[in-house]
Amino acid sequence: MHEDIFIRKTNGLFTKVNSREMVLLEACGGCVRIVTPTVAYLVNSTLAQLEEILPAAHFCRVNRSYVVGMDYVKEFSMETVFILDKELALGKTYAPRFFERIKVIL
Repeated sequence: MHEDIFIRKTNGLFTKVNSREMVLLEACGGCVRIVTPTVAYLVNSTLAQLEEILPAAHFCRVNRSYVVGMDYVKEFSMETVFILDKELALGKTYAPRFFERIKVIL
């Protein structure tokens, strides 16, 4: 189930973003960049903190720096996840959980 999350913007206002719109979360030097199809938000948080509040069924950490929205994964290999225009390395620590979440037809 997706849910609404409020993100604090620089002007002190909070903006509602539905977790379904979150394509990926990227660690950026002590902050996290939340990317949606139309806009990106920079929040003062860690990936671990955001992983705790996001619906676990819809998000998966793929390496130390990225959490991806599973609905937006377009392709993957044993070492790489493709999302938007990005090619993200699939970390060895995170790969087993990612592969558990993907449904594959051979």
